[in-house]
Amino acid sequence: MIRMAEKKQTKQNKGAKRESHQRRNPYLYAAVVIVIVAAALVLFLAGPALNVSVPFSTFKANFQSAARVSVTATYSNQSQYEAESPCFTSMLEVIAHSRKASTIDFFIIDSSNATCTYSATGLGGSVSPVTTNSSYCLGKADSEPGIFLNYSTANYTSITSSRMLVYGNSAYMTRCPIAVELN
Repeated sequence: MIRMAEKKQTKQNKGAKRESHQRRNPYLYAAVVIVIVAAALVLFLAGPALNVSVPFSTFKANFQSAARVSVTATYSNQSQYEAESPCFTSMLEVIAHSRKASTIDFFIIDSSNATCTYSATGLGGSVSPVTTNSSYCLGKADSEPGIFLNYSTANYTSITSSRMLVYGNSAYMTRCPIAVELN
């Protein structure tokens, strides 16, 4: 009789544990889902701001071995254009020493009116400038390894395996140390 009472008590305890476990599961599942959604949201929102940096040598090797490359200079006023001009000129000269000019796309983006000037045939042969919207040029530049020059009061560079984003002030753009590194 005692054994039957123990078995009955054990069955009741198991049933209570199962019922208690079932009540906790929805909360556990909800907590897991919330954590996953929050992590995905943080990665989605912060993704572009995350620094996915690689060594310059990795970028340089990918840039030099690519079939086509791009150089994009973005400015918003004439003084910024004039400040960036020595740097993109130096970079283009250095890049042209190691590859055919026709495989270099050069985009000049005026962000104040969202236009872009480029040569449809690259920089080789006869260069015939075309002006279009900046989104077209950015799409084209994003399709190949590229260097992006941007005027900024702070000097810094962000590098991924196929992109180098260079931000610099007038003094930096005049010195253009990145052109030396590309050599």
